[in-house]
Amino acid sequence: MSVLIELHLTWMRAAGRSPGTVNDRRRLLLAADRTLPYGIDTASAAELAEFLAVPEWGAWTRATYFRHFAGFYRWAAGGADPYISFDPIAELGSPRNPESVPNPVTDEQLRIALERSPEPWSTAIRLAAYAGLRAGEIRRIRREHVERDYLTVWHGKGDRTKALPTHAEIWRVVEARPAGLLVTNTHGDELDIANRQRDHFRQLGMPDVHMHRFRHWFGTMLLREGADLRTVQLLMRHKSLQTTQGYLEISDPRRVAAVATLPVFAALVGAR
Repeated sequence: MSVLIELHLTWMRAAGRSPGTVNDRRRLLLAADRTLPYGIDTASAAELAEFLAVPEWGAWTRATYFRHFAGFYRWAAGGADPYISFDPIAELGSPRNPESVPNPVTDEQLRIALERSPEPWSTAIRLAAYAGLRAGEIRRIRREHVERDYLTVWHGKGDRTKALPTHAEIWRVVEARPAGLLVTNTHGDELDIANRQRDHFRQLGMPDVHMHRFRHWFGTMLLREGADLRTVQLLMRHKSLQTTQGYLEISDPRRVAAVATLPVFAALVGAR
């Protein structure tokens, strides 16, 4: 393992970066160090481009990995006494951040996922669908963080800590749990949701489902059931109200009804 990785992670902790961000960067850098031909210290721009070009990765995954690499190499090649002589990631164009469009699961998909998922996946899905937690937050949440009336998301996105109302369905499944992580692998450690979810949902016959779509269901249903936009923003923990407004676009029944009123003329039916 590259000594630079641990040095960089220590620097991140000293800079006050959230434990989740540090852990995510550690996993990526270690994977890259094992995969790149000569390790991460001497990687070329072409080698990093090949690493990032995995066809199965979505645009968000690729953009996130690029940002982790950029942070590492900016640190390693910067300062008065740099550890490496150049920044290879700087030669690559930054991937375009895709526009965030809500993509909630359907009610039926949520029902099937809950019925067919054993633990710890069933608890993970409930935390996403009934509290709007992100995968990284689900991975770290502990029984001690959940009370009957509220649950606390420690060091969430942006290193923000927030308290959220506890849905009765979440309390029902966690009330009798012992202290410790709520979602774990067979060894009792954090479940690697990001890398395991694809296989899990494929086994359920739901290849297009992933954990973040349950969070999208949370936000969409709040609006559909009458919550105002500001309340949904607070519960989703969106920094920008504009992000929350995307959920309004797909949950407003008036828009659906308006489109349904458009007339269809017989001469146009079947026309190309």
